[in-house]
Amino acid sequence: MRWGIRLAGLLVAATLLGSGSPAGLARPNGTPDSAKYLGRWNYDHPDRATMRNVAVIDLPGFQLQVPQIGDVVFSRDADGHVVGRTDQGCTWRFRVEPASLELDPPSQYCLNPTVQLAYTITRWSVAVSGRHERETVTATSHHPEGDFLFVLADGRRTRTTEVDQSGGHQFLGTWAYDAANLASRVNIRTTRYPKPDGGAEVVDAPQRGRVSITRDLDNRITARTDDGCTWSLLVRGSTAKLDPPAQVCTVAGGMLTLRFWTISSDGRQQASVMTGTDERGGSFVLNIGSLTRT
Repeated sequence: MRWGIRLAGLLVAATLLGSGSPAGLARPNGTPDSAKYLGRWNYDHPDRATMRNVAVIDLPGFQLQVPQIGDVVFSRDADGHVVGRTDQGCTWRFRVEPASLELDPPSQYCLNPTVQLAYTITRWSVAVSGRHERETVTATSHHPEGDFLFVLADGRRTRTTEVDQSGGHQFLGTWAYDAANLASRVNIRTTRYPKPDGGAEVVDAPQRGRVSITRDLDNRITARTDDGCTWSLLVRGSTAKLDPPAQVCTVAGGMLTLRFWTISSDGRQQASVMTGTDERGGSFVLNIGSLTRT
C-alpha cells in the first residue's frame, strides 16, 4: 500500500494492495478457499473523473486526492491466512471470508520503507471476480503534525503475470510532465537536504521535462530523461517498475540515484511515483507524478 502525507513540505505518498485467481469454493473442512486471491495484482490506471483508484486524505481545510498505482502479491500463510506484500515494502495479514479477504487483525501498522511514512490500516476488504479485484481501504496516516484519515472507496486491480508479452506498448513514446500544482501536490518533488545540526532542509520544486520511452527485449523498456540519463524498467500489465530497483546516472554536479520508480499508463496519461537521491545528496520523493503523451 502506498500513501501518506508530510505537512512540512506536504510530502504525500499513496499505494495499496490487491489479489485474485479462480473462484473460491469452501474447502472440505468448511473454511473458504484462498486460492482465488493468490498471485500478483496491479492497480488499474487511476481515473480522477470517476475516482477509481484515487484515494482521499482529509487534511485541515481540504481533501487531497492521491492516485493509487503499483502492485500487491498475495500468498498463503502456514496458518491459513493470506499475506499481502506491496511493492513499497509493507506486509499485511488477512483472513479469508466466504466472499472476501478482510484485514486480520483489523488494525495493522507499517513504516513504509520506500517513502519513510507511517500509517495504520484499520479496514481493508478485497473481493475477486475472475481476473479482476475490487477493494476498499480505510487508514490513518501518522505525522508529527497529526493523524489524517485516508480512504480508498473504489479500488480496482487486475491480475498480472510475472512475464508480460504485450511489450508495454502503452508506455512507448515521448511524455511531458503536466503543469505542477502546489495545492494538489501534482508534480511537486520534495527533497530533504541534511544539515550539520542533524536536521534537514525541505525543498519543494516542480517536476518538469520530458521522458522518452522505447522498448527493449521482452517486457523491458528504457526511459530517457532530459538530463541524459537512461533507466531500465520492467513491464507487467498496466504497470512498469524500475528494475533493478537502484540505478545510478552521472549528471552535471554529481551522481543521481533512483531507488524506486513505478509508472501506470493507459497510453495517453501516466501516473508515477519516484524516490531517489539527487546530485547534491538530497533524498527526494515525487508522490503524485502526472505526464501526458506528446
